[in-house]
Amino acid sequence: MQKLIKTTCRIAAEDIGKERAGHIAETAQMRYQELCLENASDPRALRAHTFKRIYPAIAVYEALKEDGIDQEKAAWYIREYFQRFAASFAPHLQRMIRVFGLAKKIPGIFMKVVLKGFGPEAGFEYEFPEAGQNEARANVVRCPYYETCKRYGCPEITRAFCDGDDAGYGNLHPKLVWGRTKTIGRGGDCCDFLLKYTE
Repeated sequence: MQKLIKTTCRIAAEDIGKERAGHIAETAQMRYQELCLENASDPRALRAHTFKRIYPAIAVYEALKEDGIDQEKAAWYIREYFQRFAASFAPHLQRMIRVFGLAKKIPGIFMKVVLKGFGPEAGFEYEFPEAGQNEARANVVRCPYYETCKRYGCPEITRAFCDGDDAGYGNLHPKLVWGRTKTIGRGGDCCDFLLKYTE
């Protein structure tokens, strides 16, 4: 079973029980497979986002609501998945930054990662404001997470992805500032990414 679906339903099981959550997971898995088939022509770069995160999130959200979970709670379960993932992953990244003394280099590394995995081939469009020394700035003006969720009638779950970014990047190192103030998924005109190193 797809990981996001499985883990999100495990979180839901804390409230609704394993049996009911298991049924939701099965429904979501079938819907996920349908979404993948419907979108088999997604470019490879886009698939890294749609097949791994976006389609499973849409599928489990639809399945949760279909089973009677209200919209706000269904979206919360998906958000909680990303919060828990960040909580488990962030300490490893923090340790690596500290041990290898990478804090000052992280803004540059961040931009390389963004441009490689979140580029135009994956459906992202950017504007690049002038960046100061030791800082990374990029404004996402078109986001495939929002566009895809909107196309399937659930733009509200895009916030879960945004919140996951904040949880993952918001506390990397005392000298690294995560300064994003708005996202498309939260109603902004862009996602104003800012990661900077402060002396």
